[in-house]
Amino acid sequence: MKTIKTAIMLCILLIIGMQGMQSQEMKVTKYDNPEWIRVGYVKFKPMMKQKAQEIIRNYFAKADKNLGRSGPMSFELASGEYDMIVMFPLEHGIETLNYEMTQEDIDWMQEMSKLAGGPDKAMEKMQEFYSYVETWQSDIARRLN
Repeated sequence: MKTIKTAIMLCILLIIGMQGMQSQEMKVTKYDNPEWIRVGYVKFKPMMKQKAQEIIRNYFAKADKNLGRSGPMSFELASGEYDMIVMFPLEHGIETLNYEMTQEDIDWMQEMSKLAGGPDKAMEKMQEFYSYVETWQSDIARRLN
């Protein structure tokens, strides 16, 4: 008898709750100033992590610094299948994904060219870095407000 009363009460509460949800007006909402980033998960080839980090330190980070940018946030992972996680801010929000190359990309590559000794040398450094990468996975994320 007690379980029947409990079951009936639960049904009544469920019905009341569903009616409350149905009466709420649904409306289009947009995020207020969302911050979007590209997250890269990097696994280096065996014995190549140090060489890759030297390129990051001596070229990539210096290019960002010379341009007055903080650059991406990066972390060395202590567990899991990847060696590093890198978070690149999307300067123009999600709209950045509509560009094959942004002005920020062009400025960065020009700075890399200065550091490396010319555009060809900059591309060689980029290719050298990627030759040390075994796997690179990328995701898009929005910062929680």
